[in-house]
Amino acid sequence: MRYTRYILLVILLSFTQSIHAQIAVSEDHRPTNGQSTGVTVHADPRLDVLLKKYRNVQLGVIRSGQGFRVQIYNGNDRNKANQIKVDFMRRFPGVRTYLTYVQPQFRVKAGDFRTRAEAQKLYNEVSTLYNPCMIVPDIVVINTLKDD
Repeated sequence: MRYTRYILLVILLSFTQSIHAQIAVSEDHRPTNGQSTGVTVHADPRLDVLLKKYRNVQLGVIRSGQGFRVQIYNGNDRNKANQIKVDFMRRFPGVRTYLTYVQPQFRVKAGDFRTRAEAQKLYNEVSTLYNPCMIVPDIVVINTLKDD
């Protein structure tokens, strides 16, 4: 009885020497020991472009925070608010516009500025086109990503 326990223990220990649970894989997804993993990943090539862009961005984030926008319309007429928004988007295509409804007023706001001085530049351009026009504090989108 004692010998069978020892023999069984020796057999079990000998099997553990040849068991490998995982294969080490490098960052480029190739096995480091030269063996094949048996798994082939077929992915859209656009994912590689996104991954490359993500790795190249250093400390770039998109977040929201306190800032300023230029309000170019405040009134009860939804159609007029939409017309002003479309007109502004045609004249200033690089500036984001926002249409909000705070009962009973529709408001059209433009821009995402961190400081009042940045908003003042846009205000000086649009104050002759849209009247009344004002700089208002708002929660804005702050984008620090470096575009390629």
